[in-house]
Amino acid sequence: MKYNTIPKSSVAGRIVPFAGTVASTLMIIASMGMAQSKESDGKWELLPKNIGASLDLGHISKGVVENELEFYGITRTGAFTSIGAIYDSRLELRIGMGGQFWFAASNEVDAVRRLVRYGSGAGEAHGIYSFGDPSEPSAKLQIGLFPIKYSPSHNLGEYLFRSGTYPGYLVTGGWSYLDASSYLAQGARFSLPTFGNKVTHEFSVLMERDLSPLNDFSPGYNLTVKPNPFLEFGGGVVWSHGLSTKPSRLSSKDRENAYSKNSSMPVYGAEKCLNGNGICETGRETLPVGHPDNPYPIPFPVIHYDTTAQAKVTLNDWQRCESGDCSDIGYYTFRGFKVMARATVDFGALIESEAIPTGTFRAYGEVALLGVENQPFFYDKKDERLPMTLGVDLPTFGLLNRLSAEVEYNKSRFYNTIYAVNQNQYPVPLGHNDLSGNETGGYGYTGAVDFEDDWKWSVLAIRKLTEGLNIRAQIANDHMRHPNFWGVMSDRPATRTLDHWYYVFRLDFGF
Repeated sequence: MKYNTIPKSSVAGRIVPFAGTVASTLMIIASMGMAQSKESDGKWELLPKNIGASLDLGHISKGVVENELEFYGITRTGAFTSIGAIYDSRLELRIGMGGQFWFAASNEVDAVRRLVRYGSGAGEAHGIYSFGDPSEPSAKLQIGLFPIKYSPSHNLGEYLFRSGTYPGYLVTGGWSYLDASSYLAQGARFSLPTFGNKVTHEFSVLMERDLSPLNDFSPGYNLTVKPNPFLEFGGGVVWSHGLSTKPSRLSSKDRENAYSKNSSMPVYGAEKCLNGNGICETGRETLPVGHPDNPYPIPFPVIHYDTTAQAKVTLNDWQRCESGDCSDIGYYTFRGFKVMARATVDFGALIESEAIPTGTFRAYGEVALLGVENQPFFYDKKDERLPMTLGVDLPTFGLLNRLSAEVEYNKSRFYNTIYAVNQNQYPVPLGHNDLSGNETGGYGYTGAVDFEDDWKWSVLAIRKLTEGLNIRAQIANDHMRHPNFWGVMSDRPATRTLDHWYYVFRLDFGF
């Protein structure tokens, strides 16, 4: 069972958050199938039911839970069931439900907060209609709640859908720790295969249902090209919050969301920088050994100061705006374009050896740009919102069914946090307070102290014990959040610096 979402409220309150929408869309797509087969002898054919359960046992061996560094146990027990049916060989309906017993990631001494918790939810509730010949459809339309996955990745990557734009936060896992790189989407997707299924176009309109601002629709396009059995590449674009139910909330006309066009600095926090010389600290960084500005044989921290009195320029522009002239003031926005490019080489398909089956020996990579357009200060460098992921599935010659390793690099001055989005609902990576509790906004932000969090990694191993029974293991330093007592995921991942990591073993069965 894969619940790859970040809950806004309690788990129990999110059983089927959009049940009415899902039900109505399934009725619409079902009526399409009825109309197509009105004069035929079409009938419903039940698909085999899927029932299963899993037990996760693991630890955050080194990481942060509720701002404390500790060895923290992570245990979950889950169960799921799904059912489906096909009408006239062209309309498929699927519904899946599941639940989990889990413990809150909490350091509180209150015994109640350490009790086992339970939550249930929908893993899928969607319909797929096939156009043309059912044995080789000319196109497919999918509507409802369904998982989306476009690459072979097992943990890292897949950021076209499971990431922010402004700010560009990254998400992995969710309510499933292992092998959970798909995105649980709500909306519609239209697939159009061309050139003998070698080129596939996917058009989607998905609802933003995880983080504020909610209920907007994000149109997207995904291209997959497979010229031969061993090579696949593709790309995609998503217009994040492109169709908004309330456009005004995408770019609030508030002081906290404003910036000066002349100084290219945010308005909030400018007053904290003013002193006798109009100079303030604007950021810090650690220069590596060998850097032209580092004369020492060790990494050297440097402080950057505002020597051009940007704070005074910013405040003057804002004061004119408050008087009615806002020509020199701009506002940050959630809306923007995300783009992605990827490639996969399947060496197993290229070698054509029985010892290395197709899909067991392959290399894959992805690069995504989270926000094509720059915005001042927070988003003025494209290379700081450019996560790059590389992965490889390695052959084990029967020892394992899957062995995968992945690595990611994402350079950024800012923490991978969802605090400002959830708490303040502004499209900035910092809230009114920085992570040290100082009300300084962008001016006093000293950069991500744990600068090593640019690198992430993950290793996955799967072994089939017998039919329907598997054991899985994952060791990773990724973007996994953990829930508190109310089922709300933490603002930041538990593994933050390069030496942080966790491990999880899973025993699962299904039939």
